[in-house]
Amino acid sequence: MGVALALLAAAFYGLAGVAIQRGRATACGDNGVFLSVLATLGLSAGAWAVAGTARLSALDAAALWAFGLAGVASVILGRVTMFRATEALGPVTAGLLRRLTPIFAIPVAVVLLAEWPSPAALAGGGLILAGVALHLGAPGPLRGAGLLLGVASAGFYALAYGLRALGLGAVQDAALGTAVGALVGLVWFPLAAWRADRLGSLLVDRGPWHVTAALALAAGQLTHFAALAHAPVATVAMLGALDVLVAAIILRLISGAAPARPGRLIAATALAAIGTALILA
Repeated sequence: MGVALALLAAAFYGLAGVAIQRGRATACGDNGVFLSVLATLGLSAGAWAVAGTARLSALDAAALWAFGLAGVASVILGRVTMFRATEALGPVTAGLLRRLTPIFAIPVAVVLLAEWPSPAALAGGGLILAGVALHLGAPGPLRGAGLLLGVASAGFYALAYGLRALGLGAVQDAALGTAVGALVGLVWFPLAAWRADRLGSLLVDRGPWHVTAALALAAGQLTHFAALAHAPVATVAMLGALDVLVAAIILRLISGAAPARPGRLIAATALAAIGTALILA
């Protein structure tokens, strides 16, 4: 069950990356960022209502702050930079850059959780860097701003994971924590749009690709959490890296365009997957 859920999560994330890139062509607003926040809130709140183990009353101030700050890091900063990196670089390269998240998670764990990395974790970080470098060394156009956004997204998500771990130490309910984080986005994006006099643009992007990206991101997050309940973290992490290959396959089916040097992409993904498993084992 855990392996199946992890593979399903990778498929959802791969599909989301392709949908984000495809949705850019018809986007008139944020390309569905806020729509994805609504989908995450709806699915996570629904999962908590059906199978949640904690009540709202169990959220003390510390857990509430941790989940809320995790929402700032992931739902606001991480998601916006992930969308923009995917638009600039495509779902394959942007997806591989997200494999840098466990590397950033190492210093985050030291600062927030007082967890020092093991030699295996450091070796895993080296493998991830080698995989990313191998892919970026392949021929093809690269945009500096897109690379920076992709790296920043990985850093923001790593910070979110550390903050969420702090909250889960007090309240063991991932769905509730995710819903609280999404609530932060539900408040932030309308306020930011209102201040920029762009409130009407929040939900203007509701095309098929925008809806697909929103639902796939939300479903990927929930199935990823569910997989962690049935399989070791290292196994889920390793299989999660397959979202890069899923995105490449979907692109090939849709457009007929094969990735440059597919063998190199597979090798880069394998290095990133093994490295991630070592860090999280």
